[in-house]
Amino acid sequence: MIVRRLFVTGGALALSGLVLAGAHAAPNLGRKWYGRRLFPLIRRIPIHGAVALTFDDGPGEALDDFLTTLDRYNARATFFVVGEQVKAAPGRVRDIIDAGHEVGLHCYHHRNYLHRPPWEVVQDLDRAQATIEDATGRPITLYRPPHGMFNLATFIESGRRGWHRVYWQRQGWDWEASATPESIAAGVGVPDPGDIILLHDDDRYSAPGSWRRTLAALPRILETAKSAGMEVCSVGELLARAGDYAPPRASAARAQRTDDSYRTGRVS
Repeated sequence: MIVRRLFVTGGALALSGLVLAGAHAAPNLGRKWYGRRLFPLIRRIPIHGAVALTFDDGPGEALDDFLTTLDRYNARATFFVVGEQVKAAPGRVRDIIDAGHEVGLHCYHHRNYLHRPPWEVVQDLDRAQATIEDATGRPITLYRPPHGMFNLATFIESGRRGWHRVYWQRQGWDWEASATPESIAAGVGVPDPGDIILLHDDDRYSAPGSWRRTLAALPRILETAKSAGMEVCSVGELLARAGDYAPPRASAARAQRTDDSYRTGRVS
């Protein structure tokens, strides 16, 4: 009898663990067509004549080169930045904004949230939000988790904080060691109106030197989009055109604190 009770109890605990694990990972169903109603993610914005370009994992050492290339093609982008990268060089996100681009939240530590407990995920979001908002002087409104992997904690928290959950429709697979400028451009292909494109502007969390290949592919990607009659914009611009977004503005107090930290290179 005792053995049987232990067996039943152990089975119940195992089943409970599987249920909890399933619930933890459930928001990733939003990446598939059959889960999009339950867990909606933004991968395409219904706008004609424009696409949204996004970069993850920076700001990195080659940021100036990316900004120069974007400026040459009169293109704008959204940079989903990593808190620990921002902490190391807070002025870099101001460079992004001053160049006419947009900053979103990626994470503080670049880890797969599916392998982290909910409380640790929330702490990471808190730390990233504080770091990035102090550096930019603006509230976070756009969010994409590392690897695009949502879990129940990130899905609930992003909704509670009023963040738009941004995924992508096209990508260049540029973080892989086997990627080339040609394969990256081919992976993105010819975008459709409203597509969100994913690229990476740093290699800290991917194959060494991957940003060089992305940078080499970027002119071809921008030329292809413009040849197809597409303006290359930030996510926020497309959302605003769709009537679903108000660009964040800096408060006077936060802007002053950010100006001070930008000059000194420190964030309090």
